[in-house]
Amino acid sequence: MFRKREPVKALQIGFLAMLMVSAAMVAWWMADHVRYSRDVRQSFASLYDADAQAVTAAYAGSFDRFADLLPHLEIESGLATVRVDAIDALEEEAASRNNRFIWEGSFFLLVLLVGMGVLTRTIRHDAELRKRQQNFLAAVSHEFKSPLASLRLSAETLLLRVSEPDSQRLGQRILDDSERLLRMVDNLLDTTRLEEGRHALAREPIVLAELVAHCVDEIAERARQSDIEITTSVDSALELDADRTALETVLRNLLDNALKACIAGSGHRIDVQAERRGDAVSITVRDEGLGFDPADAAAIFEKFYRLGDELRRTTPGTGLGLYIVKRFVELSGAEIAADSKGVGHGATVTVQWPAATRQ
Repeated sequence: MFRKREPVKALQIGFLAMLMVSAAMVAWWMADHVRYSRDVRQSFASLYDADAQAVTAAYAGSFDRFADLLPHLEIESGLATVRVDAIDALEEEAASRNNRFIWEGSFFLLVLLVGMGVLTRTIRHDAELRKRQQNFLAAVSHEFKSPLASLRLSAETLLLRVSEPDSQRLGQRILDDSERLLRMVDNLLDTTRLEEGRHALAREPIVLAELVAHCVDEIAERARQSDIEITTSVDSALELDADRTALETVLRNLLDNALKACIAGSGHRIDVQAERRGDAVSITVRDEGLGFDPADAAAIFEKFYRLGDELRRTTPGTGLGLYIVKRFVELSGAEIAADSKGVGHGATVTVQWPAATRQ
């Protein structure tokens, strides 16, 4: 019986054994088929040659040579019949081959069924484990959220009541770290809701410029501390048909990701632009940060992918930000694409979002 605590190891051992048995069986079948084909070819070649010699002997009147030329025939008084032992040999050979292939094929089928059983068991166990992990993350995230919110409120109160530079500095650090942890918790909760399909969209017309300004204000202090300039170019008349939470999460994560990329790649500028294109609004977030290999343009939206990991320059975060962005964009019927000229050359993320129908 497979150990439930080690399904991956059991799966690896099982499939390795299946692979070895299957390879040996296939190799044997190939060799046996080659041998059988060679024997059949030689047998028919001999029969054809014997037939040719028999015809030649018949034309020459040498009927007494037929018994030597056609050993599978019994010739008596000019009457030729097939020898019983020749028929028995053919039937024995056919039965032997059929039995061998039936037994070997049954064993091979049994191996496949066992492999399918192991795979099914492992997939089910993995699904159960992933479900438990999601429940654990959701529970822990909720447990973290309340004390972190309280900690942030206490830090804000402390900043309002003290005037000493050291106290202000320490209070601001507590506030910044609390907000960073809260963003991480929000990402974990968003990931859980999206994967479980529990996020229902409530579309409404949203003034894009106001929402962009709000998201930029949230990271303005962090950007200033890292000497990073954020510029925006968004028409105040642009409106989107979107779920406010989804759109705000998308913008917040794109800006946060651009800021982290600039810090990791020594960039100093982030540009946010938006313009109407037909029935959609194109939102572009461009940074001068770490960048990525153009071949990884799709991979950066995968769960737990972080820019710089392949270069052993790990950026802060959990690798969930762009994954959440991708899921919210798809859920909203929008499109997203990322582009970069390579590592160290910054990156551009463009979202095509449906415009408000009343525009």
